[in-house]
Amino acid sequence: MKRFATRLLRRLRDLLLPGDRDRDIQQELELHFEAIVDEGRHAGLNEYEARLAARRRFGSIMHIKDRSHDVRGAGWAGWAGWIEGVLRDVNHAARRLVHAPAFSAAAILTLALAIGANASIFTVVHRVVWNPLPYASPYRLIALDYGIPAMNMSSGIASMTWQLYWHLTDRSHSLQSIAVYDAIRATLTGRGTPERVVVSHATPSLTRVLGVSPALGRWFTEEEGVPGSAPAAVLSHGLWVRRYGGDPGVLGTAVTIDGVRASVVGIMPATFAFPFAGTDLWMPAQSTRADASFLFIVSGVARLHDGVSIEQSRAEITNLISDLSQVSPNQRGIVSAALPLQEMIVGRVARALWTLLAAVGIVLLVACANVANLFLVRYESRQREIAVRRALGAGRHGVLRYFLAESVLLSMAGGALGLALAWAGVRLLVMFSPANLPRLDEVGLDSTVVMFTAALSLATAAVFSLIPLLRLRPVGDSLHEGGRGNVAGGGRRLYKGRHVLMGCQVALALTLLIASGLMIRSFQKLRNVDPGFDSSSALTFSIGLPQREYSSRRGAVAAHQAILERLSAIPGVTAVSASSCLPLLGGCFGNSLFVEGEVLDRALMRRFASFRAVAGGYFEAMGMRLLRGRGLARGDIDRRESNIVVNQAFANIYFPARDPIGRRVQSSTPPNSSLPKPDWLTIVGVVSNTAMNALAEPEPAPQVFMPMSIAGGPDIPPEALLGPNVTTMAYVLRSAVPPAELTAAARAAVAEIDPNLALARVRTLQDIVDRASDQMAFTMMLLAIAAAVALLLGIVGIYGVVSYVVSQRTSEIGVRLALGAEPRSVAAMIVRQGGFVALAGALAGLALALAGARLIESLLYGISPRDPMVFGLTTLALLTIALFACWLPARRAARISPIEALRSL
Repeated sequence: MKRFATRLLRRLRDLLLPGDRDRDIQQELELHFEAIVDEGRHAGLNEYEARLAARRRFGSIMHIKDRSHDVRGAGWAGWAGWIEGVLRDVNHAARRLVHAPAFSAAAILTLALAIGANASIFTVVHRVVWNPLPYASPYRLIALDYGIPAMNMSSGIASMTWQLYWHLTDRSHSLQSIAVYDAIRATLTGRGTPERVVVSHATPSLTRVLGVSPALGRWFTEEEGVPGSAPAAVLSHGLWVRRYGGDPGVLGTAVTIDGVRASVVGIMPATFAFPFAGTDLWMPAQSTRADASFLFIVSGVARLHDGVSIEQSRAEITNLISDLSQVSPNQRGIVSAALPLQEMIVGRVARALWTLLAAVGIVLLVACANVANLFLVRYESRQREIAVRRALGAGRHGVLRYFLAESVLLSMAGGALGLALAWAGVRLLVMFSPANLPRLDEVGLDSTVVMFTAALSLATAAVFSLIPLLRLRPVGDSLHEGGRGNVAGGGRRLYKGRHVLMGCQVALALTLLIASGLMIRSFQKLRNVDPGFDSSSALTFSIGLPQREYSSRRGAVAAHQAILERLSAIPGVTAVSASSCLPLLGGCFGNSLFVEGEVLDRALMRRFASFRAVAGGYFEAMGMRLLRGRGLARGDIDRRESNIVVNQAFANIYFPARDPIGRRVQSSTPPNSSLPKPDWLTIVGVVSNTAMNALAEPEPAPQVFMPMSIAGGPDIPPEALLGPNVTTMAYVLRSAVPPAELTAAARAAVAEIDPNLALARVRTLQDIVDRASDQMAFTMMLLAIAAAVALLLGIVGIYGVVSYVVSQRTSEIGVRLALGAEPRSVAAMIVRQGGFVALAGALAGLALALAGARLIESLLYGISPRDPMVFGLTTLALLTIALFACWLPARRAARISPIEALRSL
């Protein structure tokens, strides 16, 4: 019984206190091993030979200890012992790193910078590009885009007609459901100051298509989508919180939108932002099959049936459009270019984000090369210690665990610091990102980003821990070379590896420098594009007139004229005018025209032109150049003259090689239409081209400028095709004082005319021009930062490699100097060797940049992705900096005292 109790207590001790058992085994093995070593000493062997013979005879202590663990079993106690061993290695590694603060700090900071940059960009890519839309089965959602092959336009007509909506609803078999919508700005009044808000008119089917439901209340019913039904409104979560304090009692109350009272029936979730972020409320789009419009005034989104591909849907929609064109000729020649909704929302920004992620990935590789060099230096300085460990029985697994503990600690510390940098970096990215970056409000650190950072840290740790294993040499060689006078011998064997890392750093840094150089030149080209107007010293804002108070075109025009007169009286204002839309902002009314005296062209879309309704003096206020004829004056507005001004692109398309002044054109209407024909419009002037949607437009679009008194209005149906509606106009104030100083005076002047009118989109013309190049500027800035960081890390790496080579060759250099070598020749030798590695890296970088040039071609403007000037200047600059980094340690080597150097032999 006593023996049984003793065994039981020992077993409990082994299970609960496995460390005591490990120490007993270790002490017993060490005693046996030392006894065999003593036998060797007595036989006349030296210390090294005695221990080597003991190891051959006794075997590996670590191997025997591992076998003892196997005998104990693979149960909980075995795992506990393994965990204790790992914790012991981590504890020892932490001590070693604390005693090497320079190495630890350099490695952690380098990794933190690279990992933080990668985590920042990954956060944006994950949320904007990868993360699905917050809708049910988002990959079955498509945006209904169209193209016109006859005009060499593969896509870009994102709008559609109500006729097509009902046609697809009734006849499509590939679409499970379809919805249409638009987005306008309107004035919201009541419970606070008047506010310009973004209103989207959407069909009741929209929530069914997207698979979402209001957070409170309901969406629109089918009855509310019929013309003449009571107005209803659904608020966005942002507007509900901002204007109504998140009060649920707002449901059932009325809001006034452009003078129309609508009952609030629902509130959408905070994650719902359709058709884009910043939409404030939704109202039902009202139409029936009987009164369906043939104008392209709404946009469409649809959900595919299960198992239907987007290619199949495109083919079916194109066929249905062809059928519809038999009764609606204005849709003739149009084909479907439907695309995934995610792609439509993300758009061109995805390519830029992927490029940036690749750039910071290159920065990480450069950082890893730097840290790998640090690990090589650390390994070289500890070869003797590692050799002794191996002589005592530590195999490759032991050495791996020895360095893995260090690399894991360094990488996790770098990852933690990098995550903190990423948190700050994401906020800077959001702050300085372009306004058109989609889903920007959703960007932030989450569990996926944390997991990505942890995985990145562990991956770098695994790479660094493998470096010593690749450089292991026989124990005897390591111990022999580790003695005095042989320190450089082992180091020389690692020069090639260090030089390879140095060349890789140069190659990767040059690749990023070339990419950033191409973006910088492209940005310069874009900023030098003439927008066609003078963007300096001009303030702009828009004013929308409530339809209930201003229900006719005549009343709307009179109100705008009164506002213009009041604004012109503001001190410092030198010119003032208004337009239905401004350059670079898009969204203009458009239609095709016929030229008087020519055979009518029934292919209506072939001469599509953009219309702008303007007030008198518009060209002077905008600073546009008048090329021929005259502009539009106040008299043209007051007399409702049917005079128009066209741009040079319009003249080239409609009147090639002819003078357009005095010629008349007419806005087209559908054949067999019961509507009266629009008036003939007389061209009285030609002005310079202005960019309509973007600075980098492939070719200028034809544009027509007409007096606002003959354009559309609140009391004129869109089908009249007279021109853009003048309810909302964008004002331009050119001033002799800084434009920002006019904002308060402009608000006061407008309030004198109507206190319920609100100013929206208050900004300068220069702001509009700047925002047109925001995306390229954003990409350029981040690429330049990545290139600068990679260059800095690369140069530090070059300097470190050459400095280490000099320190290892101190004795050799001393001998050379003692034998009469000139210090200058010694310095030149070191610079030449380092420069050769830098040149090899630069050649590799040029090849890599040439191969990857196509990846950023779509982001460039006006230059080739293989621009010789960029390639030449960046390569020359990098080699110059690299040679300077080599020269600094070479200069120090040339000043070595031969006597001091020889003493180290």
